[in-house]
Amino acid sequence: MKSLFFLALALVFGVGLAQSAQKWLFSYQPVQGHYVIYGGGLGDPLPPTSKDKRIAFRIDGKAAKQLFDAMGPDLRNTCGVEGENRLRQRSHVSCSYHPSDGHHCDFGFDLLSGHSIGGSLC
Repeated sequence: MKSLFFLALALVFGVGLAQSAQKWLFSYQPVQGHYVIYGGGLGDPLPPTSKDKRIAFRIDGKAAKQLFDAMGPDLRNTCGVEGENRLRQRSHVSCSYHPSDGHHCDFGFDLLSGHSIGGSLC
């Protein structure tokens, strides 16, 4: 009887998982943001050249909030984190929350090598 109960529980749980999995749909969503193509470094940007070309992205709004929420936890005692400002970072993706203007995420790529790079400075 006990094994029948667990079998029924597993069946109900499995059906619930299958139904919830069916509700999610792989679908690209619009993104609000900005980008810049540059050469040099973010701290000393130059016009891009055929041998030095990078792109930095800054996204805002819903997409930035979703990235921010997925990254956790907040970084502490680091540049840009004071008052109610919050910062989360994984590798070269940096997301922040500022009460005055919401969520933002920055990331970038070296367009010649394809490597990911930071998209913002402290």
